[in-house]
Amino acid sequence: MSNEIFDFDKILTYLPTEELIVSTYLLVDGGRITKKDYLSELNSMISKTKENIEAASGFDKSKQKRIFNALDKIKSYVGDMFKNENEKTLLIYAGTKSDLWEVYKLPVILKSKIIVDPKPHTQSLRSILHNYKKYGVLLIDREKAQIYQIYLGEIKEYLACYISDVPPKVNFRFESGMREQKILGNIEEKLHHFYKMLNDSAFGFFRDGKFDYLILAGRKEVINEFTGYLHSYLSAMLAGTFEEELSENKTAVLEKAKKVIKDFEDNNTNQLINKLIDELEPQELGVLGLKKTIDALMSDNIKTLIYLEDYTARGYSCPACGFLTLKLADKCPYCENQLLNFNDIVDEIVESALNQGSEIIQVKENDKLKKAGKIGAILRYKKKT
Repeated sequence: MSNEIFDFDKILTYLPTEELIVSTYLLVDGGRITKKDYLSELNSMISKTKENIEAASGFDKSKQKRIFNALDKIKSYVGDMFKNENEKTLLIYAGTKSDLWEVYKLPVILKSKIIVDPKPHTQSLRSILHNYKKYGVLLIDREKAQIYQIYLGEIKEYLACYISDVPPKVNFRFESGMREQKILGNIEEKLHHFYKMLNDSAFGFFRDGKFDYLILAGRKEVINEFTGYLHSYLSAMLAGTFEEELSENKTAVLEKAKKVIKDFEDNNTNQLINKLIDELEPQELGVLGLKKTIDALMSDNIKTLIYLEDYTARGYSCPACGFLTLKLADKCPYCENQLLNFNDIVDEIVESALNQGSEIIQVKENDKLKKAGKIGAILRYKKKT
């Protein structure tokens, strides 16, 4: 099935059987490549995979046929059915015996590849899930509220609350009576406890890991009223607010929330870039430029990778051990395999950083980073001199 709302459980909890799974990562970023380009890349990968399967031992004719059928199904889907809606990577898992068929359209750049294994290839996917932040949206008025989760550009409803859920009578604890009475002097008792109930629900979702940051939505006066009820942890995680009437229109909520998220993340990113350039790099807790970034990556010393999304550069990579370099050598200095030439070594850097558990920050525009080398990293520890 194709996933409108991301649900990765089926893939992440898959138990191996005798069936083989074809995992396909395809870079479809419209800002970098055309449909003709990614279809050509897919065809090339499929042809290469078929050659490897035919040459390998352990694949009888029936098993080969099932793998080839899965590859042809993937090719047909991408060519005839897939429509790019600003996605960057298309991820497809296809079973060779069962009807397993999972499609994910991801908003991050990953290297194109096809892997045939007894279970889905999820290393890159797990790294992405670890890196991406979840946002909770609490849409409220004085009668009801709705909690949403926004993750990887998709929106999911989680909880609806109504003021009618508040018990008709509430017993106050003596020690909090004065504070309660002060609040009750300004708003109705039931509304007061409705807001408290919403705060408790939102905090519970935050504590359970349903979101990393919170956005408040509703009429301005209602947001202002409710803000005073927020738990201190939620206040610290507040990404922003927007005005919206409570409705079932998730699309409108998602679009307005996306703007808040973009502004929030852009502001955080710009502050981080300023800190990297002005403080961390001079203190040897950061690096700037392609060569220094690769050196830090090869030392497993990148905490946060930061790069301009349209930045590309030539380089070389070892297909066996993952060694990266800007200089061509006869053989990899570590495992002596032949190095491969890449027109865009940045994709290799990003995937290697993801596999090392690094945070990835892709920047659309930033003049300061552009002048400093277009790519850099915050280090895990002070680099050795």
